[in-house]
Amino acid sequence: MAKRKLTSLRTVLLRYLLLCGGGCALILVLWWIIFMQLINIGFLLPAVASAQACADARETVAAVTAETFDSNQISDLCRWAVVQNDAVLQTNMTARQLKIALNDFHGGSGNLGYTQYQYDVKMADGSFCLLQYDYATPYADPALRDTLPEFQTCYFVLLAALILVWLGWQTHCTVRVFAAETTCLHRAVDAIAAQQPERIDADGAHLREFSATLHAMQTMGRELTDSLQSQWRMEQQRNEQIAALTHDLKTPLSIIQGNADLLAEDDLTAAQQTQVEAILRGTDRAQQYLAALRTACAPPATRETFPSHTLVNELAETARALCAPAGVQLILNEQWQGTLCAAQCDLLRAAENLLDNAVRYTPRGGTVTLLVTKEKQDFILRVTDTGPGFTPEALAKAGEMLYTDAARSDAAHQGLGLYFARKVAQSHGGVLVLSNLPAAHGACAELRLPICE
Repeated sequence: MAKRKLTSLRTVLLRYLLLCGGGCALILVLWWIIFMQLINIGFLLPAVASAQACADARETVAAVTAETFDSNQISDLCRWAVVQNDAVLQTNMTARQLKIALNDFHGGSGNLGYTQYQYDVKMADGSFCLLQYDYATPYADPALRDTLPEFQTCYFVLLAALILVWLGWQTHCTVRVFAAETTCLHRAVDAIAAQQPERIDADGAHLREFSATLHAMQTMGRELTDSLQSQWRMEQQRNEQIAALTHDLKTPLSIIQGNADLLAEDDLTAAQQTQVEAILRGTDRAQQYLAALRTACAPPATRETFPSHTLVNELAETARALCAPAGVQLILNEQWQGTLCAAQCDLLRAAENLLDNAVRYTPRGGTVTLLVTKEKQDFILRVTDTGPGFTPEALAKAGEMLYTDAARSDAAHQGLGLYFARKVAQSHGGVLVLSNLPAAHGACAELRLPICE
């Protein structure tokens, strides 16, 4: 397949700048040509026409008096006002224009516009004629000057509008180019999230930098998918090995326990009886370990719909049974009741593991709190205690299979309770969050599961 020709970001931006600058220059040139043509055909008068008309009027009004002043002798390109002893005798100005003219006549500043000019002409009788004109290009037809807005201002507004429309159009076209490229990136991210890197269209981009990014994301997606599949296969293999090991150990343990039971029925010396009891305790502990391993490696149970209050009631009974012998106070805080869609037996077992850990590491006279609440669309089951809390190592590794915290381990702890709780949380699309309470006031273990409506 022929190699596609890609465009670089630099080329796109350079093209954008050239089109914007070149288009604006072309608009300006065409605007100026049309402007000059309107003057050439006589539709407009040149800007100096008003200035020349006002210059001619200066000579005319200087030779007359206020009484002999004839407005017909002055071009309508000029605005005028006859002033005698600060009184306005005649004018063709508007009230605003007259106010500006008088202010300028009396020495004011900053009133005339940037295109306005004024002459204060002394007449033959000592009166003054204020002549004012605009250095602009007026319409040649006086009727148009009286009815239409000022041409020059409107023409400049038209120029600005054309430039803005051109720049906006070029910006829109360039944004569409980048939007198409980013759409490819969004599709690639969705494909990676779905673990389907083959859906990434690395050849869909037309910009070199975006194409390189898509190829990198495609490679990353493949490697990530391979890594996850490899991890899943290793997890399955480990579970199968553990299941096979527990099955193989079950038979010899049963034989040992059976023979130990038979020995215990015989007449034994005190020392022999002690040894047989130790064997029975050891085999019973081994059976418990194997049962815990089988539970931890079992596949997730089928989900069902049930009231959350049913789960809380069962947990409360279990918690009371655990707290009473240990001399620990139980606080139950049920802030939310609703309907859950989950594997009830697995969720119950996971929560019981959290309660068992909390009671085990809470000193006599301490407190264990079970909080059930809802945050946004998450079901929260939080167990806190007043024990020593987790070590930094435990916060990082707790939940891994067979991990035990040296600071919180004992002979009956197999490192499977938090592993099973985390496994249940993940199978429901949730998380197990472990933390320490502020000021070293104990530990907190939280099951956070999305609520399925």
